[in-house]
Amino acid sequence: MSKWLLRGLSASLVLLLAFGGGWFALVRQANADMPSIPQADTRASFERSVAWMKAHESMVLGDGNSALWWMVKAAADRTQDPYLTDLVSRSINLIYAGNKASSPWRKLVEPKAVIVPNDLLVDELVSYQRFYYYAATCRVVEADQGGPGSQQFLERNQCRPLWRKVFLADTVCSTHQLYGIRMARQSGCKLDAGVSRLEGELLGDIEWQLRIDPVFQDGYVQRVLAMQWVGGASRVKPAWVRQVLAAQRADGGWSGDRLLIGVPDWLQPTSFRRLMNVLMPSRFPFGASESTFHATAQGLLLMALASTEPAAVVSSVSDR
Repeated sequence: MSKWLLRGLSASLVLLLAFGGGWFALVRQANADMPSIPQADTRASFERSVAWMKAHESMVLGDGNSALWWMVKAAADRTQDPYLTDLVSRSINLIYAGNKASSPWRKLVEPKAVIVPNDLLVDELVSYQRFYYYAATCRVVEADQGGPGSQQFLERNQCRPLWRKVFLADTVCSTHQLYGIRMARQSGCKLDAGVSRLEGELLGDIEWQLRIDPVFQDGYVQRVLAMQWVGGASRVKPAWVRQVLAAQRADGGWSGDRLLIGVPDWLQPTSFRRLMNVLMPSRFPFGASESTFHATAQGLLLMALASTEPAAVVSSVSDR
């Protein structure tokens, strides 16, 4: 074996060990035991996120994502915030105006709304949205060439094996399935007793994902929110919420861009993308990162829950 090959292998090993050591440090930091987070901190974060909604009202009111408005409404109901309550009402009037008044999606945001199911919508939806259609209408969606049926999401974990279906394909697979079940419960759909066991399994998967994946992004907020909202405050580590707090931007919102909390700017994924944009602009487009409604709606609800729960974040769940 040549000395150059040996040097190359040695250098590769050093880089691998350095990367592994850095990742392990991030994992430890993202799961470290720490004191409960003062409610004053989560309340201040919530108020900043409400301020972001006010500043970007014209943009968010035109967003027809019913799942996001479902979360904003939950935040409004939990905090009794008058602005959010009014914002949700105005969004319903705008999004479901005219012939959209009986849209099935309205049921997710306004549980008492009178809707007219439209099964033709299913053909246009991706897999988890087909399940959300069931959650809104309680009408069974049959499996076909367009994707799985609604019952598959109620009978088994659609996101296993995690290494392939979550980490290599869809980082929010588990949370999407869990939220769909929660929507179905809100709509009063008849669910078998086994669904509760499935919820527990999904929560366990999400907790594991949080423990081994410290990279902040849109999906990270979604995972922490799932643990707080569905699992309950006792299953949430303060370090997870602290990660979300640290990622809140100066404007009060959150961006879905990848972020390594506590890592210098030059080592951030965005810095790498900026460099590649200079070298290959057509393959690596780069623009200024901005807060998004998608990530902010989730952060808003998380902080609404954390700031109104007496034991919102416990000091440790390391024994789980």
